[in-house]
Amino acid sequence: MRLTDDIRNYQFSPTPLQSQQHKTYREYEALAVLKYSFPEMFSSLHKAEEPDLQDSAGEIGVEVTWGGSPVNELINSESAKYPHATEENKEKILNRIREHGGDRIGPITSFPLGTEDADKTNILRAFQNKVQKAEKYKQGFSNIGLVITIDIPLSIYPDYDWGKELEPYNNNMFNFAILLHMLGVSMYDFRTKEYTNKDIPKEDWCALRKLSRMTVEGIISDADPTWN
Repeated sequence: MRLTDDIRNYQFSPTPLQSQQHKTYREYEALAVLKYSFPEMFSSLHKAEEPDLQDSAGEIGVEVTWGGSPVNELINSESAKYPHATEENKEKILNRIREHGGDRIGPITSFPLGTEDADKTNILRAFQNKVQKAEKYKQGFSNIGLVITIDIPLSIYPDYDWGKELEPYNNNMFNFAILLHMLGVSMYDFRTKEYTNKDIPKEDWCALRKLSRMTVEGIISDADPTWN
């Protein structure tokens, strides 16, 4: 990964990604973070389908999913529609956002605060949903994993033994799981029962997210040397 000054200094318009781009963005965000944090394991990963990320040798496959609040996801989706809506529909969108505890002021969208129980339930639900589909991701791969993206820092729950809490529901499907959280990443290996935790400096975290969005918007190709 080469986080150049061009990437670090790039300025986007305040218009958010459209709702149909969110899934692709999260896949590129996971790809960027894995290559940055675990280059010895994931340097040859590229974006694909089922699973979302695959290495060039066809040995490692990684599926990516959202483990944050479904309410926040709905608010985010509605907010993405707002800049492109008519004045009449903008009012309807704002009402839907506010009905779910959020708001939008100018380009800024706010979200309701979650709780520890709700956050952990969302992560478990996301994991269980992917375990049910894991058999089709495993075809031809000797090492299969799942990235769960959340929009909170894991440090706010210092006693959360998340890998152990997911383990009873794994059914020997995934070899490892990764929580991609704000300013860091945590990997749990279901075989060794061990964690590998990596912090990401804020300036690099922002650059990784910029690279992901630039790729989604076609400013940079995922074949660009920046990704290697």
